[in-house]
Amino acid sequence: MTSPQTAARAADRPSWAALAVVLIGGFIAFLDFFIANVAIPSIQSDLGASPPETQLVMVGYGAALCVGLITGGRMGDIYGPRRMFLVGLALFTVASAACGFAPSIWFLIVARVIQGLAAAMLAPQVLAIVSHVYTGEARGRAFSAYGLMLGLSGLCGQVIGGVLIALDIAGLDWRTVFLINIPIGLVILALTPRTVPDIRTQSGVRLDLAGAALASVSLAAVVLPLLEGREQGWPLWAWLSLIAAVPLFALLITHQRRL
Repeated sequence: MTSPQTAARAADRPSWAALAVVLIGGFIAFLDFFIANVAIPSIQSDLGASPPETQLVMVGYGAALCVGLITGGRMGDIYGPRRMFLVGLALFTVASAACGFAPSIWFLIVARVIQGLAAAMLAPQVLAIVSHVYTGEARGRAFSAYGLMLGLSGLCGQVIGGVLIALDIAGLDWRTVFLINIPIGLVILALTPRTVPDIRTQSGVRLDLAGAALASVSLAAVVLPLLEGREQGWPLWAWLSLIAAVPLFALLITHQRRL
């Protein structure tokens, strides 16, 4: 028979199923930054897009992800990391379907921005969940797995994208690099409530909308010129945006200190 002490230790031992679930969710969010690179020539040919337009397919996702990370993390603090992970993953799955069935290049660009914002909602929750669920040596192993996931997402992105396009499943060509997220997203959505604990959040705390807006605009003023400036030969708007970022961040700091 199992002793009470052994049963207690087993109950306290973290489930690695939770780690696997959230890491897969984080994996597809970071993977999509790289996987679309391979599809750019096919997108340009199929949708009749210009090079600047296809560039926005990449930049839109990356910029939205970077700009939304701070707000996404704060929303996890307030509303709970598991809840925000589920909301972000659901929106990411829907946006992936919109990308996969996009009838035009601008529809695809908008869908990619929404997909990036969804990724910004779910990505910070991975670390939050790991920090709450695992302690001691288990936390160290969990963070090592997280680092491995980040590395693999960059390494595998173009490989997986190339394989999907080469297979040309059902004649979908480049669309499969986005549609592959749908079955994965649905499976993770079903498994998350069963494996990831519902972590308590800060009660009575509201999202600082003014601060979130200032943080997002300030980050956009830095991220957009860094992503697009070199491609466009560092035009005037890129320098003006970087200059404007200084007072914007100063205003953000002043606002946060006042709170």
